[in-house]
Amino acid sequence: MKNPDIIKAEITKLIALCPELEEDEALRHDMIEAETETFGFLSSLLRTIGAAEATVEGTSAYIADLHVRVDRLERRRESLRRLIMKIMETAELKKIELAEATIFVRAGTPKVVVVNEREVPDEFMRIKKEPDKSLIKAALSAHENVPGAMLSNAEPVLNIKKR
Repeated sequence: MKNPDIIKAEITKLIALCPELEEDEALRHDMIEAETETFGFLSSLLRTIGAAEATVEGTSAYIADLHVRVDRLERRRESLRRLIMKIMETAELKKIELAEATIFVRAGTPKVVVVNEREVPDEFMRIKKEPDKSLIKAALSAHENVPGAMLSNAEPVLNIKKR
């Protein structure tokens, strides 16, 4: 793959040699395509983007499959733990020493169960505070002052349409 600095240098040199290209975009387009390797380089970059997208999609699908497997294994683990607990309760044993591990039943610790979140007083609630960017943008777009916030300059965005 060609160095992007070389591509930029080729374009800069071409425009310097033919100043009329600065004012005629159609001619500049055609000349850059004919006299430099820019379009081939951009095609190469688009193929690399496509490969990266395919890898992302494949990896995401693989990760989703692994999550399903992890969930299944966690359910199996919990089922086996419940089975061990039932056997120990049936045998009325609190501790069993085996070659693999020592297993024992101990008293659990109480845990909080919220049965109706609306009834919990505010003093026992956590509130996540964060700026509402869409509300701030609307206010700033309407020329309102929002302390601590401002609109940035719009940055160019690359759009790639695949046919």
